[in-house]
Amino acid sequence: MRQKVNRLHAKVRRQRQDQIHKMTTGMTERYDEIVIEDLNVSGMVKNHKLARSICDAGFHQIRRMLEYKCAQKGRKLTVTG
Repeated sequence: MRQKVNRLHAKVRRQRQDQIHKMTTGMTERYDEIVIEDLNVSGMVKNHKLARSICDAGFHQIRRMLEYKCAQKGRKLTVTG
């Protein structure tokens, strides 16, 4: 039973990773400059109605991928605060 749950979690993790890769790759191919907002995620998670959705979004992972993909492709990434 435990192995089945672990396999399902791994599958969901891979699907999320794939979607984030596709999204960030598409953005860096289409746009010369990308502007993102520096969010206070720890403050947003305190809202218990939204906490799970916010944690599932993977904001840090999206930002990290955008940073290195923009650097590779010579695009400009601006983070506003």
